[in-house]
Amino acid sequence: MRKKLKTALTLCLCLVLLLALPALALEPGKAAVTADALHFRTEPSTDGKSMGLALQGTEVELVEDLGEWSLVRWNDTEGYMASRYLEQTAVAILSDTKPAPASSPAPAPETLPEEKTPENVPEQSEKPEPRLGFLTGDAVRFRAAPSLTADVYDHLYSGTRVTVMGLEGDWYLVEARGRVGYIYADYVAIPEESAPVVSADKGLTEKILQLARDNLGAPYCYGGTSPEGFDCSGFVYYCYYLQNGVSLGGRTATDQYNGGLALKSQDELLPGDLVFFCTPGTSSIGHVGVYTGDREFIHASTGSWKIKTDSLDGSYWVQNYYGACRVLNEK
Repeated sequence: MRKKLKTALTLCLCLVLLLALPALALEPGKAAVTADALHFRTEPSTDGKSMGLALQGTEVELVEDLGEWSLVRWNDTEGYMASRYLEQTAVAILSDTKPAPASSPAPAPETLPEEKTPENVPEQSEKPEPRLGFLTGDAVRFRAAPSLTADVYDHLYSGTRVTVMGLEGDWYLVEARGRVGYIYADYVAIPEESAPVVSADKGLTEKILQLARDNLGAPYCYGGTSPEGFDCSGFVYYCYYLQNGVSLGGRTATDQYNGGLALKSQDELLPGDLVFFCTPGTSSIGHVGVYTGDREFIHASTGSWKIKTDSLDGSYWVQNYYGACRVLNEK
């Protein structure tokens, strides 16, 4: 009896120790949902509004492990899921430099630079105008200085918008998420100012706008691209590409923003342009709608779970406005 009691106590102690062990931290990358259905919430709390249910096996992009909760990106939207129901499936490769070539030539002997005098110092070039850029790699390090050993401010993801302020060697000086720092140049794409847009007459623009209006009240559905259910970028994809053959550069809101001609201000907006909004608390694109004129746009709303019209002057949209682009160029 004493032996059985001792064995039972040992098992209980082991169980307590196992439960006390902290869960392994999740790394930026990919994860799969292990619960039958997992809420995707607006806040890292059960008080946060559920934006949808992810079924078992659903893959999401892990942005950051916050402990009990994880910040994830799912269906082009950022939100929160309980960490204990996420299983790591892939870890993002943190990017700074391209892989080294298979064989590199021996470095040339170091020589002292030519001494510069006031007569032979090259004239300082004029400071370039800031330009819009987008990241092309995942988990790219955003550093405090143009060096692989410099402190890392953050890890930024593909499609993140940055303001390119200059070039220092192999590094771009950029502004992102309210800070100024450096990103390796190979992971920043700078679109041409004259990005191509579709040449179209006013009839095509009005046809697309009417199609958007005809679907007012259609239900919201993650991943949806039909009147049975739309998400925000799926609604735009349906109106422009699936029904009218207008290429948008891709299915997601980020693709659609990068695929059009970026507008410098809201004063340039015309009916048929696309308007974009940040995911609250981040600098990444999380929402898109179709501008209809008079400061209004039509979109698939997660607030009312349907296609509806809203005003750009609404407090939420003013606070989270990201930018706009043009995909139709009227003749």
